[in-house]
Parts: sequence; structure tokens; C-alpha cells
Amino acid sequence: MKYRSFMQLAVCIAIVMASAAMVEAAKAPGIPDSVKIKPDIKISDLKINRISVVPAGHNVQIEVTVVNPMMDTRTGPFKVQVEWTADPRSGFNFLASGGVASLDYNSASVTINNRKVLTFNHQVPTGQSYKYRVTADYLNQVDEADETNNLASAGYTTL
Repeated sequence: MKYRSFMQLAVCIAIVMASAAMVEAAKAPGIPDSVKIKPDIKISDLKINRISVVPAGHNVQIEVTVVNPMMDTRTGPFKVQVEWTADPRSGFNFLASGGVASLDYNSASVTINNRKVLTFNHQVPTGQSYKYRVTADYLNQVDEADETNNLASAGYTTL
């Protein structure tokens, strides 16, 4: 009697397992995972504006506009660095850095927050030419679609 109950149980398990295998085999081939779109941080504009003239030179404001043009992506926090030099061959000097909390380009949202303007002040002595170099995401905090477009430069000369 015990043997018969055991055989009935084994047959039931076999039927269930075969049914599960047939259901799995009948499923359509799986849809491959879609490629995740990455954000992209770009410097869309860099301006050097004179804000005042003093006996020692010009006070200037470096205005940097960073954007994320990749629809339906979000960057997360990153830093923007500004450097300056009188002679690019001798290297650049750190001026300042600023943070961006996020560049969010959500196409379903009424408000698109994919642009941020940062400003930095500096003084250029009379009779000097300075070159400014700006690097967005200089700490590589964001995994981007294009890591090569995070740099921009501009110059300013006093008379």
C-alpha cells in the first residue's frame, strides 16, 4: 500500500514538472533588454563678461551654461571646475568649482530642468590676457553617453 501511494505521488510530481516544462517551452522568445540611454553633460555656452573696471584691472564674471540634451535621462550631482592661465604652455591655475545637483530631461514633465548656469568671478590685471578653461563633471561623477564634450575655453584681454 505504501508503495502504491509513493508511486501515485511520483506520477503527480512528474505530471506537474512536465506541465511546467511545456509552459516554459511554449513561451515566446524573451525580448532583449533595451539599451539604457545615458545622460550627457555638455557646456553649451561660456561667456567672459566685464562687470567692473578698477585701477588694478578688470573684474570679470565667467558664465558657464551646462546642459543635458539626452531626453528622458537624469545626471545626478556633479562638479564644474574653472581654471585660468596667462600662458597655456605653463599650465592652468585652479580658480573655483561649483556644484550641479542634477540635470533632468524628462519629456513627460511640464518643466524641463536640463540646463544650469553657474557664475565665477575673477580679476584680470591691466595689460594681461587670460585664458579660462572650464571642465564639467571633472571628477567623473556621472556615467555619460559622451565623455569627450565636457571641456570649453575662452579668453579675456584687458587694455
